[in-house]
Amino acid sequence: LEALRLVAAGEGRAGAVAVAPAQEEIGYSGGGARTSAFGIAPDVALVVDVTHATDVPEVEKSEVGEHSLGGGPVLTRGSATHPFVFELLAEAAEANDIPYSIQAAPLRTSTDADAIHLARGGIPTGLVSVPNRYMHSPSEMVSIPDLFHTARLLAAFVARLDQGVDFARG
Repeated sequence: LEALRLVAAGEGRAGAVAVAPAQEEIGYSGGGARTSAFGIAPDVALVVDVTHATDVPEVEKSEVGEHSLGGGPVLTRGSATHPFVFELLAEAAEANDIPYSIQAAPLRTSTDADAIHLARGGIPTGLVSVPNRYMHSPSEMVSIPDLFHTARLLAAFVARLDQGVDFARG
């Protein structure tokens, strides 16, 4: 919601819609994300989720990358994410001094991006994640600055969009 507030306060010409779909975690088949993407038919979609923070001994950095609390949002490259959307996200982060790291997801992301990028004829999709320490436990934690950086990144991405953006390239 903070990202939408920032978009509304900005001078960008692109509109933004937020959806909070259900069924991502249980028996995942796209659930609410698939139907939302089909019904809304966006020109581009950004999925926001969490990813494993790797600043604890139990997480293997070689498997998931290096993402620490306070390090900013994590941008995903992979089969469910569009390369040009990834580039625009990275450019928006750099232009606005927003720290970020990169995560590879060559097969699937286990997020709503997996369903959204296949909806309709294919929707250009980006995945922005917040590092989460102790995921799927009763003591999960995220960094509040990471949440604000994520909201700023989403708003900066939307501000960069205009009618001339061609997601078919790349």
